[in-house]
Amino acid sequence: MTRRRVLAAASIAAVALLAVRASGSGGPPPLPDYVTANALQPIDRLALAAGRVGIVKGGAPAPVLYLDWRLLNGLASGAEATDALATPCCGERQDNSYAWLAARRTVPGASPDVYYIATERQGPNYTSIPTCFGDAFDTAVVTLKDRVARNGAESPWVRAWLAAQDAVFDGCSKTGVALPPLDAAAPAWLRADHAYQAAALALYDGRLAEAERSFAAIERDRQSPWQPLALYLQVRTVLRAAITGSDAAGFARAHAALARLQQAPAGTYGKGEIDRIAQILEYHERPAALLARLDRDLGTVAPAPDIAVKFKDYWALSETSPVKPEAADWIATVQTRDRSAGVAHAQGQWQATHRTAWLVAALSLATPQDGASAALVADAARTDPRDPAWLSLHYHAMRLTIGRVPDDVMRAQVDPVLARTDLTPSDRNIFLAIRTQLAPTLADFAVHALRQPYCAGSATGCIDGDWPAGDGLLGRRGQAFVGLGGDARVIIDRLPLASRLALGRDPDLPRDFRLDLALTNYARGVALRNTAAIDETARALIGLLPQVRADWARIVTTAPGPNKRFAEIFVMAKIPSLRTDLADYTRPEGTEPAFSGYWTNWMIPPVGHQAAAAAFPPASGYMPERYGDGGNASEDADPSDLPCAGKCGQGRFPFHTPPFAVPLVPAALAERQRFPMSDGEDRADSGATSLWDEALAYVRAHPNDPRAAETLYRLIRVGRWGGNHNHLGKRAFALLHSRYPKSIWAKRSPYYYNG
Repeated sequence: MTRRRVLAAASIAAVALLAVRASGSGGPPPLPDYVTANALQPIDRLALAAGRVGIVKGGAPAPVLYLDWRLLNGLASGAEATDALATPCCGERQDNSYAWLAARRTVPGASPDVYYIATERQGPNYTSIPTCFGDAFDTAVVTLKDRVARNGAESPWVRAWLAAQDAVFDGCSKTGVALPPLDAAAPAWLRADHAYQAAALALYDGRLAEAERSFAAIERDRQSPWQPLALYLQVRTVLRAAITGSDAAGFARAHAALARLQQAPAGTYGKGEIDRIAQILEYHERPAALLARLDRDLGTVAPAPDIAVKFKDYWALSETSPVKPEAADWIATVQTRDRSAGVAHAQGQWQATHRTAWLVAALSLATPQDGASAALVADAARTDPRDPAWLSLHYHAMRLTIGRVPDDVMRAQVDPVLARTDLTPSDRNIFLAIRTQLAPTLADFAVHALRQPYCAGSATGCIDGDWPAGDGLLGRRGQAFVGLGGDARVIIDRLPLASRLALGRDPDLPRDFRLDLALTNYARGVALRNTAAIDETARALIGLLPQVRADWARIVTTAPGPNKRFAEIFVMAKIPSLRTDLADYTRPEGTEPAFSGYWTNWMIPPVGHQAAAAAFPPASGYMPERYGDGGNASEDADPSDLPCAGKCGQGRFPFHTPPFAVPLVPAALAERQRFPMSDGEDRADSGATSLWDEALAYVRAHPNDPRAAETLYRLIRVGRWGGNHNHLGKRAFALLHSRYPKSIWAKRSPYYYNG
C-alpha cells in the first residue's frame, strides 16, 4: 500500500464519512458481516456513549480503541466524543471533486475529457503528497454557480474562468502547469478571479514565495472578492513553507503571520482556525512537547471538545516517539503483530499498574500454550462483573479454556451473558457462536446457529471488502435478515447425512437455509447413492427451488435404476454451484439459465476407497476473506477464529466440536470417503467413476430420450467450466452435432473447449 506523507499534521483534517452502502426496500441484502470492529452503527455508538465497552476488538481503528481505553479507565465518553472518534477520518482528503465535475458540465463547451481529478503529487520513496483538499472544490463550485448566475452559462468570460480553474486543478497533480493568458478586455471580476487562481496554482505548485506575494497583493485590493480570505491564505502559505523547510527562521515567520491573524478584527476569515494552526506549528516544531500536552489534554475525565483532532496528532506523534504515553502504548500493544512480546509487555504492565485495560490486552494476545495464560485467566475470574473490562475478560477466559473445562460448565457461563439486554449485535453474535459450539443436541444447535448481520435495510456503516466466506448465505426471519455464522456452517458440514436431513426438516429454520441444506444434502445423497435421501430432498426442493420443479418431480416419480440415476445427474448439470459442503457452495438464484458458479468434477470413488483427502474442510475456510490480519498460522494448528472473525485480537478462538456432534464424527468421516475426489488425487488407479460420464453413457444408450440433446449441450459447458475428464466436452460436442445437428442445443453449441 502506498505510504502517504501529510504536509500538515493530522489536526488540519476535516472529518469525512466513510462511503457506505445503503440498501433500501428494493436494494441489495445486507453484508453477512456478524462482527464489526468499527463503531459505525448507531447501536454500537450508543453503547460506547453510555460507557459500555463490550468486547474490545483488537482489529478496531486506533480512535475506537482510544474510546475503549477511556471507558476501561473510568473516563467519560459521551455522544459527541464517541461520534468524533468513531467516524472514520481521511484527513482533508475527502474527495469533493465529483461535485465540481458535475458543476463544470453545466457550462456549454466545457471539455468532456475532464472526468477525474488527481489530488496528489508523487513524493520521494513511493510516497504521495496531498495538494488539493475538499474545500478547494467546494469553493470552485460556489464560485462557478455565482459567475454563471451573474453572466450566463454561455458567456465567453465564464468559459475563460473555467479554463483557468481547470488549469488550477491540473496543478494538483502536475508540475509546470500555467494558466491560460487573460484577454486584455477581460472584465474586472475575471481579472480578480484570475489573480486568485494564479495564487492558488502557485501554492499547489510549491512556488510558495510567489503565492505569498500574490495573496498579499489580493489583501491590498479592496475591490477583490477574495480580499477577505487573503490574510488567512498568507498564513497557510507561510505555514507550508515553514513545514517544508523545518528551520528556525521559517517557524519564526509562521508565528509572526499567525500573530497577525490573531490581531485582526473579530470576524476576519480564518480566526477560528488559529488554535488549529498553532497546533500544526507545534507538531512540527516541538513534537515531544506537543505529545506531552496532548496526553494531558486527552486524559481528563470529561472528553476534550476537539478530542478527535487532538487524538489524531497524539497517535501520529506516538507512533514515532521512543517512549509512548500509556494510552498509545496500550493501543499499540493490542494491535501488535509480535504476539509473544505483546503478551509479555501487557502482563508486565498489568502487574505494575493493576489497570484491567492491560489485563484485557494480555488476554487478547494470549494462547492456551502461553505459560502466562493460566494466571491471566485466574486474574480475570477475580474481576468484578461491574468492571467495564468484564465482558472482554470473560470472552477471552472462555477462549483460553474451551475444551479444558466441561461443556456444561461453560454453557452455564455463556447463557447468562446471552440473557443480557445490553449486548451489541457484535457481542451477541460472538457469544452465540461460542454457545453454538457447546450445543448438547441438534435442536439446541439450531436455536443458536443464526446470527443478526450488520448493515440490514437502509442502515449505513457497511464496510466494503470485508466479506465473510460463503457470502450471500442470508435468509429472512420475518422482516429481518439472518445468517448462519461460520461456526454453524463448519458444524453442519461435519455432520453425517442423516443429521443434516433432520436439521433440514426443522420448520423454524428460515426457508433459504432449508434450501441450502436440501441442495447440499441432495449432492451428498447422489454421491452416496442414498435413494431415500435423494427422494426426501427432491420432494423438498420442488417447493424450495421451483425453477427446476419438473426435474425434482421426475426424480421422485422414477423407480430406482438407470433412468432415475440419469434424472439425478441431469438436474445437477443445471446447477453449477452444487456442492456437498456449505464451505464452497453458492445458492442458485434467479431463473435456471442465470444460475451461476462452476461445476465440480464429480468423480466418485468406489466403496472402500481410502481417499487421502477424506477430511473435513478446515475451519479456517469459513473465516471472512481478510488479508494481512496479523495472524499466527505458524503458532496455531487451527488458524480459524470463528466467533470473532479475527477482529478481537491475535488470540484466536479455536474451533470446538459441540458435544452432540462428537459421536457423529466417525460416521461423517466415513461418508466423506465417497464424496467427489479432489483434483490432487490419482483417479487412474482409484476406480472412480464420473457422474458426467454416466450421463453421457446414458444418452448414447437412449438416443430418443427428449433430454438427450440438452444433456450434451450442458456437458459441453461442464467441460469448459468444470471438470473436463477424458475430454468430456469434445465427446459431448461430437455426439451432439452428429446425432442432433438441427436441434436448438446444437445451434447453441458451435464450439467446445478441450483444455
